[in-house]
Amino acid sequence: MGAGPLTPITVTCRPLETTRTANSPCSWIAAATIEDQTYTATARHGAPNELARQLVAAGFADRPMGIRYQGLAGSMTYRSFHAAATWTYGERDQPLRRVRYKERPEGLFLGSGARQKCVSSPVADDVEIPPANRHETEAPAQAERRRCDECDSNFLPARPWSRFCSPACRLRAHRRLGRDTRTQKSSAISESAFP
Repeated sequence: MGAGPLTPITVTCRPLETTRTANSPCSWIAAATIEDQTYTATARHGAPNELARQLVAAGFADRPMGIRYQGLAGSMTYRSFHAAATWTYGERDQPLRRVRYKERPEGLFLGSGARQKCVSSPVADDVEIPPANRHETEAPAQAERRRCDECDSNFLPARPWSRFCSPACRLRAHRRLGRDTRTQKSSAISESAFP
């Protein structure tokens, strides 16, 4: 492939069927050959965007990027692969959507297999090894536990600012708050309509 500044980068994506599970889609591998070197990236969602981040890090000048998916008709084009590098796809507790890419801090597990990175502290001589069975460990101190704002159950917060025991409780509370706000607005409107 030529290395001209406006020559589009051709990216081919194919599914890695061995990574498919009953609860999640398979990973995709995106590959592009530039100046006789092949670059690849793997992701469940947004493999071309991950590849674009690699190309930006490698110092390539910005240009269009054309993407073809194996087994699917048609293609997709980004006018700027530098712009594509700023996006990714996320789902968490919502449908899959395009979101801004944020660099993960060091110390988090960034992938699977050999790509895992973890920053660990040096081993101390007096480190206590916990038992294999979690039920044998001591219960956390009651002072650390908190009451869920929605279901009123006790829980051990994952973060100091956590107010809910689960994402479901958090969602219920936010929905209830939205309903209460709409009710207050409609009652305020009806009161102002009839003095």
